[in-house]
This record gives sequence, C-alpha cells and structure tokens, in this order.
Amino acid sequence: MQHRVAAFIDAPDDNAFNHLALEAFRFQIERIEPYRRLCERRDITADSIDRWQDIPMIPTSAFKSVRLCAAESQVTFRSSGTQDTRRSEHHHPFLDLYRRTIESSFPQFCLPADGRCSLLSLIPSAEQVPDSSLSFMVNHILERYGDDSSANLVGERGIEAARLRSWLGSQQRKQRPVLILATALSLHQALEVLARLGVRFRLPAGSVVFETGGLKGREGEIQREDLVARTTDALHVAPGNIVREYGMTELTSQAYTKALSDGDPDLFFCPPWMRVRILDPTTLQEQPEGEEGMIALLDLANIGSALHLLTEDLGVADAEGFRLRGRAAGAGLRGCSLTAEELTASGA
Repeated sequence: MQHRVAAFIDAPDDNAFNHLALEAFRFQIERIEPYRRLCERRDITADSIDRWQDIPMIPTSAFKSVRLCAAESQVTFRSSGTQDTRRSEHHHPFLDLYRRTIESSFPQFCLPADGRCSLLSLIPSAEQVPDSSLSFMVNHILERYGDDSSANLVGERGIEAARLRSWLGSQQRKQRPVLILATALSLHQALEVLARLGVRFRLPAGSVVFETGGLKGREGEIQREDLVARTTDALHVAPGNIVREYGMTELTSQAYTKALSDGDPDLFFCPPWMRVRILDPTTLQEQPEGEEGMIALLDLANIGSALHLLTEDLGVADAEGFRLRGRAAGAGLRGCSLTAEELTASGA
C-alpha cells in the first residue's frame, strides 16, 4: 500500500484521491488493532463508507497513550514536552515515504532557487535529538539540498554565536541566496544573539527564512509581526521571503505558505496528497468558509499510523487553504479526549 501512496505523491491525481484514501483506510483497519476495534464499536467497515471525509478520525492526543503502527517501526518520533507531560509517540514504519514527501513539497515552497544552495539550520540535528521528526526532516534537507557551506549552528548550549556571526558574514559577501531553517523560537533566539553582538547583515537578494512552530505554550511572549520585522531588520530578508510551515510529530507531511510566489504569508496550503477540513468543535461537522473550528487533516503519507487526524489546533478555511487561530481548549477538546479513551478501551 505504501508503494501506491508513493506513486500518488510522485504523480498526484485528484480524481484518484478518494479511492486511494478508502483503500488506505482498509489497509489500516486490517493492521492497526486499536483502530480496527474502534471502527467495529462504531459499526464502520471499509465497505460501509464511500467518502474519505467519513474515515474515522484519530485525535492527535491519542498518540500519547495508544501505539498506532501498521508495520514494524523504523523510528519512534516524540513530540516536545516536559517531564510533567506525556509526549506523543509516532511509531513510523515508512521513512522512505517521509523523505519522498519532503522532496515533493519542500523545494517548491521553500528553496530560493533550483538546485543546491547554502543552508543554515537553527534546529538541533537528528544526532542531537534522534526522536525529533523535525530534526529528521531538517537533516534530510541539508543532505539533499545543502552545498558545502551549509551548517547547523546549534550546540550543546544553544545557538553558537561566534559561528552564527561568521556564517552570516561569509554569506553576505556572496551573490547567491541562502536559506535559513528555524523554529519561531530559535529564530527569536538568533535575533537576540545578533542584537547583543550589535550586528546586522544584508543577505543576498532572494534569501529565504523557513519558520515553523516552536512557541506552543508560550502565547503572548513573542508576536509574529515583531519577529518578522526584526528578521527583516537584522538579516535584510523581505517579509515575503519568510515561509511558514505547519507540521507536527503525528503527521508525515507538512503544509506551507506560498510566500515565495507572492502568496498570502499567513495562508497555509496542503500538498496534493493531503486534505484539510475545519470542523465545528461540538458537532465535528464541517464549518463554512470563514468560520473558526478545529483543524482535521487526512494525510495519505500517514499510511503507517493514522490516516485521518483531528488536531488540537483551531483554524479558518480560506480559499483553497487555511489560517491558524491558535490552540483549542476546554470544551473544544472533549471530543478528542473521548475518542482517545475509546481507542484505549478498544484494546491498545
């Protein structure tokens, strides 16, 4: 089944999406026991539904307590967290499929030019954090698209200030655009380093900053508008060249903004092998465009774990994409908790 998903990623066909999603659902209920028992309790089979929207969702919170794996796991990715909180665990059996999703989406949304370029990572390496899906992704990007001057500047004590200053100074003297990979928090930390050093840089025209999550639980501390303004001031990277990524430990694929093609800097788009819906927190019915609700995603590349996910994030459907509106809380999460309990009760 994973080979059919890989073929779809290579050559997407909207007309074939629904059929492949239903076949993937059949694959998962045959191989993931807690999920199969959940579907049996709801009297849902692969033959009883004919729309991908009706494939039973799994809340991302279930990854904290239920092992969801359709084949032998090659690596276990874990969400960030503290000793006082349970971390999600994504037992991933198809790493080649993960690499394929990166290669089929990242370049068109994020690379400043065709081919290899100079990349700077402000995200810990996979050697430093072997259970981080983001670090796995960044390592693959560096290996696949980075040139000889690419670097990861995260040391044991955080961002290495002297090397950061040296790397930026070196790239400033060149004429080729660069790509900086960072979480919102690590970008903030790097900008603080440059402010303490009292330096600014003028990176080559067309340089790009890739910014992904990293402020969960820290709402209000750092405003994104301020982060963008400081990035432009310190690095001379235009606001339209800051690409945002939406991903999570429980997913295999990512959504991106189309900043480099003059798109809305806050509007996320899914690749062709994903679908997004915005659902009413109480009824889980699809919300009309412009109405806030919980983000649900169907990711064909998640064939090895959970195809259809209900996240804890709030969003708004807009055109063919979606906008983030923060995290759900209170009543909005009760449905997620109930389904997670159902999965546990179903034999996890």
